[in-house]
Amino acid sequence: MFGYVKPYVPELKMIENQYYKAAYCGLCRAMRDETGIISRMTLSYDITFLALIRLALLPEKPSFDKKRCFVHPMKKKTVMKSCDSLTYSAHAGTLLTYHKICDDISDERGTKKLKAKILRLVFSSSYKKAKKGYEELDLLIKSRLDELHSLEKEMIRSADRPAAIFGSLMASVTSFGIEEDENRLISEAIGNAVGKFIYIADALDDIEEDKEKNSYNPFLLLFDGNELDKEKKLDIEGAIKGILKKASDAIDLAPLDGRRDLEGLIRNIITLGMPRICEEILFPERIKNNENILKTEINDD
Repeated sequence: MFGYVKPYVPELKMIENQYYKAAYCGLCRAMRDETGIISRMTLSYDITFLALIRLALLPEKPSFDKKRCFVHPMKKKTVMKSCDSLTYSAHAGTLLTYHKICDDISDERGTKKLKAKILRLVFSSSYKKAKKGYEELDLLIKSRLDELHSLEKEMIRSADRPAAIFGSLMASVTSFGIEEDENRLISEAIGNAVGKFIYIADALDDIEEDKEKNSYNPFLLLFDGNELDKEKKLDIEGAIKGILKKASDAIDLAPLDGRRDLEGLIRNIITLGMPRICEEILFPERIKNNENILKTEINDD
């Protein structure tokens, strides 16, 4: 997927960081077992976050083990054992990736279009495995992305409308199969907010590339291809923070039952990690200045 939904590691507690790495490694193994070795190439922070939310809302307590892997063959690492949340996320992540590849085939031209076609061929086996038992989810993802693609073809001068569709998609993916009413509503709220964030962050990140390719980008249309000035960037940053506040409020209602490591990790991602991504895209100079100030203070000490 995109990779915008990740923790801000410097502010993670050690146990939270260990939990995250274990979940990430566990999801990688789940993808190997459920959807094939090729699908592991598409492992992302975004789908790891999906697994964490499912762990927070479903009545299962994960267990852990020490394992070696092909990336770290010399040292055993802590890995989350297979569980329903990892299994589901492996299937959902693979389906999302496959349909994103199909979407790229429709959008791209030349060598990038050819590359997307080759990727679809390579990924087809993983897609078939991911779809098995999750046909309803597969249709849901395809229909939402088709709706989004149709809206983008209209060259709509709005970031809210396409972001709302992607938010609806992620709300459905996050809540899929969750039967308890309150937990389903919580997962929908989180998924909706995160989906909107991903769409907006991706659009902002791709402004220059889309301008060169003459591809659809809501911000190019909204501002007539002009560069975003500081005032516009601050407005967008404020809107993103408002979206993420809804996800943070939803987490307050999650039945975490004292699982502070998981709760702290999720809160870090929503309140620190994603805002940091937003800042890196909109205000890289602000981050550089802050880092220089910090270095100066450390050297002075």
